[in-house]
Amino acid sequence: MQAPDLLPIEEQLFALSMESIRLFAQAHQDESFYGFGIDCDAEMGMFLLCFNSEAAFADTAREYVDRFNDDAARLAQLKTNFGDWKYQGFNQDQPHWDAGWGAFREAIEAYLTDDAMEVEPANLYIEQLMRCACRVLVRIERSGILERTNMDAGFTTSVMDHDQDHQEATVRLNTIRAES
Repeated sequence: MQAPDLLPIEEQLFALSMESIRLFAQAHQDESFYGFGIDCDAEMGMFLLCFNSEAAFADTAREYVDRFNDDAARLAQLKTNFGDWKYQGFNQDQPHWDAGWGAFREAIEAYLTDDAMEVEPANLYIEQLMRCACRVLVRIERSGILERTNMDAGFTTSVMDHDQDHQEATVRLNTIRAES
């Protein structure tokens, strides 16, 4: 099976993300956000757009202290953990997303879960997909669309795969920024 071409994937991911962010910004004009990210499950072809606010983070932090007795170090990690963000995967609820992304997701998933797929080529393709998602984020940043939201001072962006360390993800994103 041949790997899905990354150029149309990048173009479609960018176009759909721009529309999703536009719609999100319209619906959340009264909120302020400290971060935006792309939460990836690259092996499954899933790219979840995420926003979080300080107020939502404070609620999550209180819950984690109450439920798990988490300390300050663990709470600091939560701030960049997309799975704990209030608006994780908001694009999945928008009708244009599945209609525009479904075929790409299916092609990526079919390629990477093919029984004949070997580990090394799969890992290489996943890394290429992650670099593609980083290029999409850089394009989003440069487009100015994030400024349609109320951005807190120190607003940050990130792209991470589902089990990836934040530091590793930051190195990849900074490398792509330097190349762009």
